[in-house]
Amino acid sequence: MKQEFTIEIAADNNFSILNRIVNVLNRRRVRIKKLLAHENEGDFKRGGAVLLLHTTADMIEKVKHQLEKLIEVDEVKVFVGNAQYLELSERMVDVD
Repeated sequence: MKQEFTIEIAADNNFSILNRIVNVLNRRRVRIKKLLAHENEGDFKRGGAVLLLHTTADMIEKVKHQLEKLIEVDEVKVFVGNAQYLELSERMVDVD
C-alpha cells in the first residue's frame, strides 16, 4: 500500500546532484510531492535535500539504497509520514 515517506539527504553541494536524485526517483516511478534543497550555512560546499514522497515501503528501501550509491551522497535518512518533513522544513526556513 502506498503511503508518504520523508527522505533527508546530506550530500556535496554539487551542480548535478539534485538532478541525479530526481532521476533515481523518476526511474523507479516514485511520486515527489514536495522537495526542499539547501546549502549548509557554514560550508557552501555541503548541502542537502528533504523530499516528501508517495510510494510503498519496499520501493522506499530500494530508492534509499540507490541514493546511497551516489558518490556525492553522504547520508540518507527515511522517515514514515509527513510530520518529519514539516519539522525539517520549518527548521530550514527559520535559519534563513
